[in-house]
This record gives sequence, structure tokens and C-alpha cells, in this order.
Amino acid sequence: MVHRPPDPVFDFANLPDNELELAVGALLIAQSDYPKLDIAAYLHRLDEMADAIRQKVQETAFPEHHIAELNRYLFEEQGFQGNNKDYYALSNNFLNVVLNRKMGLPITLSVVYIEVGRRAGLPLVGVNFPSHFLVKYKREHLDVFIDAFDTGKVMSEEALEAKLQGTFGQSVGLLPSMLTEATNREILARILRNLMHAYTRLGRDAAALRAAQRITWFLPHSAGDLRGFGYMLYRTGAYSDAISVFERCLEIEENPVEVAAIERNIRVLRQLLARLN
Repeated sequence: MVHRPPDPVFDFANLPDNELELAVGALLIAQSDYPKLDIAAYLHRLDEMADAIRQKVQETAFPEHHIAELNRYLFEEQGFQGNNKDYYALSNNFLNVVLNRKMGLPITLSVVYIEVGRRAGLPLVGVNFPSHFLVKYKREHLDVFIDAFDTGKVMSEEALEAKLQGTFGQSVGLLPSMLTEATNREILARILRNLMHAYTRLGRDAAALRAAQRITWFLPHSAGDLRGFGYMLYRTGAYSDAISVFERCLEIEENPVEVAAIERNIRVLRQLLARLN
């Protein structure tokens, strides 16, 4: 059985969905690298930012006005921007650093955008768009998609298709599933995936393993994320624990190709254990 050390993220991830506050989760994740991080202070900062625009966005019912006002405040007055120069820097994944430096990734800037907007009364949610996280303003008849990494640019269907082509290097059809609302749980798991890859690039295997395990706390029924955790356990030499995680994968994985691959992994790991014993 995989050992679980005391971790406030575990307790948070096991809260009911309606109690999973996005900013709190993102700050709890960052607290591992910043132990002295004052979560209450950063939540208060988000409250103050929302206070600065609440009256202006409530003066009209037009979403275009709301988006323009939020963009003006965050990107012109406050100076938030996408960190194109050092996109893969570890610090871009931590909400406290993004709030301090006012630079980050699409997902962390989107968290700022959503959290400030929500506090000001705007119907904003995240969107797990492929390789580039977006914000959605939920309208009664037509949703508006926003790129917080690009100063709050409103994304037309053509712009979304161009973004896909730029990501995949070929023409890819825009599917409705690419634009569905991401839950707070899914957003936090995506931040952790970014962190897992960032830690791995830096050779911080213990931190990468911690991030991989935390993903499974938020999304315990995601076979792909369980596999990722299993691979990280294998990388760090925890073969018995890796077998346990891969066996959990088999209970929920429905793709026959993936099932065969997981079974191969288990066989290899058992052979490694036999040699060690």
C-alpha cells in the first residue's frame, strides 16, 4: 500500500466538490515549496483586487463591459502578463509567486482572472482547452472564451482553431469537449501535472512523486493519472507501491490497449522485485 505522509492537500482534496475553493487549493499546493506562505494574506489580496472593480462591473449587465473592465484592471493597471520569456520556470506554477511577480502560465493567470472575477460577481469558469488553459464567461445564450495569458483576449471560433493548429502543427477540428467547463478539482489537478513535469525536468524526483500522488487525490478515478503516479513510483524505486497503483489502474481502465500495457508493467515490476529478493 502506498504510504501517505500527513499532507494538508490530502485533507483538502477529500472535501466535497462545493467546498473546494480554487485559490485555497492552489495556495496549499504552493505551500510545499513556500512553507511560510500565508494563505489568508493572499486570499485577502484577491478580495481587495475584486473590491477594486466590483462597482464598475456591476454598473451594467453587458458581459463585454465586464470583460473589458476586468482586462483593464488586471493587465493594464496591475500589469499581469504571460511569462513568454521563461515559460517553463517552476515559479510560474505557484499562485503566490504569480500574484507577486504578476507573470505566469495560462492556467495560473486564469486562476487569478477567475478568482478576482468571481469575487466581483462575474460568472467565470475554467476550460481545459488542449495545451492552453482558457477562461469562459458563462452567458445564457453564448459563452465567451478568454485567454488570460494574452491580456484577456476574447477568442473567436477561428482563433480557437488557430490555437489548436499552432499546438498540434496541423488542422485539428474544434470539438465541444475541448470547451467544457473544468471543475476546481480538475484545474488543481492540471496545475499539479504541470508541476510534476517541471520537477522532473529539474531532477526533483521526490517533489515530482508528491505532485503525482496529489493528482490522484483530486482525481482518484482517472486511470491516466494513476498510471502517471505508478511510473513515478517506478522511477524512484518503489516497485511494490508501483505494482499496487498499477493494479488500481486495472480496476478502472477500459481501453484494452492500455490494460495490456499496465499488465506488462506489473509483470516487469514483479520480475525486478524477484531479482532483488
